[in-house]
Amino acid sequence: MNHHVAGIPSDGPWFRAEGGSPDQPTKIRARQDLLEYLPTAGLATRIVLSWNCRAPLEFGLPSNEDYEEIGTFEETLVGVVGEGAVLAFVFTRGGAVEYNFYTSDSGWFMERLNEALADKPPVPITIGAEQDPEWAEYRSLMRGVGLGGSAA
Repeated sequence: MNHHVAGIPSDGPWFRAEGGSPDQPTKIRARQDLLEYLPTAGLATRIVLSWNCRAPLEFGLPSNEDYEEIGTFEETLVGVVGEGAVLAFVFTRGGAVEYNFYTSDSGWFMERLNEALADKPPVPITIGAEQDPEWAEYRSLMRGVGLGGSAA
């Protein structure tokens, strides 16, 4: 089901890219349509939720077993926070999958997440939040993959 968060559709077209180096690869997955909505009022907090892989491969990417668990978790995660947070980009590197959401309310985000996980076995996640009202991190990623448009 498609919601809107601060005027931004909760889902849209995604692209994939790769970065890093051969022994420290980074896989990137990001929404390619968000720049047209920026700057957006209210979604000033970027929440970084990192899933720490239980059985990463040699170069820090998730193994098939990891991916199965991560896929299920991601579906739950996006399902519960999708009405108040926009998942903008995901980095997979160094044995972790880092989900980057923009939201107006980190307290609400944590509440929804805790509710969703309350009846499930513990998951290997860490969460941080920082103010990023200009979506600088997302803009920088888009410039880095050549989709950032003008540097303005």
